[in-house]
Amino acid sequence: MKVQPGQYLELTIENISHGGEGVAKVQGYTVFVPFAAPGDAVRAQVVSAKKDYARAVITEIIQPGRRVEPECPWFGECGGCNLQHLDYSLQLAIKTETVKTTLRRIGGISPEIVRDILPTQAWKYRNKLQAPVGVHQGQLAAGLYKPRSHDLVPVTDCAIQQQPNNAVAREIVKVAREMDIAPWNEETHRGILRHVVVRHSELTKQTLATLVVSKLDFPRREEFLNRLRERIKNVHSLVLNENPRPTNVILGDSEQVIWGPGYITDRIGDLQFKISSRSFWQVNPVGTEKIYEKVKEFAQLTGEEVVLDIYCGTGSIGLYLADQARKVIGIESNPSAIQDARDNACLNGIVNAEFHAGRAEDVMSKTAADLTADVVILDPPRKGCDAALLEAVVKVGPERIVYVSCNPATLARDLKLLTERGYDTEEVQPVDMFPHTSHVECVTLMSRVKD
Repeated sequence: MKVQPGQYLELTIENISHGGEGVAKVQGYTVFVPFAAPGDAVRAQVVSAKKDYARAVITEIIQPGRRVEPECPWFGECGGCNLQHLDYSLQLAIKTETVKTTLRRIGGISPEIVRDILPTQAWKYRNKLQAPVGVHQGQLAAGLYKPRSHDLVPVTDCAIQQQPNNAVAREIVKVAREMDIAPWNEETHRGILRHVVVRHSELTKQTLATLVVSKLDFPRREEFLNRLRERIKNVHSLVLNENPRPTNVILGDSEQVIWGPGYITDRIGDLQFKISSRSFWQVNPVGTEKIYEKVKEFAQLTGEEVVLDIYCGTGSIGLYLADQARKVIGIESNPSAIQDARDNACLNGIVNAEFHAGRAEDVMSKTAADLTADVVILDPPRKGCDAALLEAVVKVGPERIVYVSCNPATLARDLKLLTERGYDTEEVQPVDMFPHTSHVECVTLMSRVKD
């Protein structure tokens, strides 16, 4: 079928894609429609057309399907959520099916070993707010960008954020407006305030606010900071981060702690962790504990095993397992994360964990003669593991591999390679770490095939 941009189509939405878009067929030709629900009959305008598929936006809902009223007034405008128009139980079913389909199609993994997704807290779950600052209707504002743009949407009460994050960000914006603090302009690369970043722990009731500014010294700085001290008294620590570069990277290299220790403390289970502005930390506390418990279950530790934790970040997974392991070895390319991991081990009195900075395949090749591990934990970014890293893991020859993934497609690819190298995929447990978005995490157990 020939479809052209600008053309209007009447479509019936059959299902939801792995990216969270509605899927419709027109004479066998696929059309993806954002913010559509299964069963919707819609009129939509084509915005782009390729040989095998097109994308279209809804101009009219002729007959609603399985949709609900979104909680958030900015839904569909900001780029934060794309599934709020679906009932949470339907979101869970879609994500489970997405994992099954992706693993089967790319990795040849049987859907029978994929468990139903574990739900988490559906609303007010995010412990970190990261809001760009700009101009909206003539005044300074903070919020989120529209999808695939840098057009600012002034979200002041995000429905998936923990409420202290929203409240602190709103007050910072109010004070910045009162003080005429200039917002950063992405086109001219001028202005002062670039981002407001807020972290909160519901368990310790501590909040860390980080203001990303183009320069640490700016007009009326002390008056601005003094007024903030009066207005956000519940903030445990305030940090200024300097980022003068014309870049999409949020944080710069220089920081000043204005008050407090420059970090907060959070907990997972019985363990404490220091969280600074630069620390990687999972944003869904309920989901994090479910993932870590599943990792512990899959690791099957008896107290005699050596655990190799690759992409260990601040060491949280390895430290969570340390009381049931003989030794934990963490590897991470980010030196500051490794320092956090060592600090967290000291904070919790854990002496059987060591952490190494460097690319995992390099560290492993240098220590190959001495390196043994009974269990390997993999927790890579969305791009998955490098093939060279997986080959290095196979050389170590662990009995079990526990793979924590935030991308079913790269997970499937990596499982296929490990299967070809002598490992069986035994169980896959999806976890809904990001309700109301199309993202899904998986914890996978692989075991070495016996000769």
